[in-house]
Amino acid sequence: MASIIEMILGKDIVLDQEAFQKASQDFEVLAQDLQKLHTDIEGMLDEISKGFDSPAGRKFIKSCKNHLLQPLDDQKIVMDHVSENLKMCKTEYQTVFDDYKQLNSEIKSLYS
Repeated sequence: MASIIEMILGKDIVLDQEAFQKASQDFEVLAQDLQKLHTDIEGMLDEISKGFDSPAGRKFIKSCKNHLLQPLDDQKIVMDHVSENLKMCKTEYQTVFDDYKQLNSEIKSLYS
């Protein structure tokens, strides 16, 4: 049976609350993975810097940190932001999900 939206508009609009939840969790995991990668790279650079104890070596290590670590930090900020927005969307749409389920159930009971 077609949904009420499909009957009225001729199109089916889908908001999947599980998809919001899964996407949010996936972005959280990616952000954690990025943080671990950042920590690993930072540790390696700290270890490497012991052999580069000179003005040029310190400049090289600083350049590596800026060009390797800063992009990871920036990407983590984006992933955290997307994850939080997806959580917020799921919460904001919860009443829509609940009302839609109830409306769809009532319509189905009318045509049963």
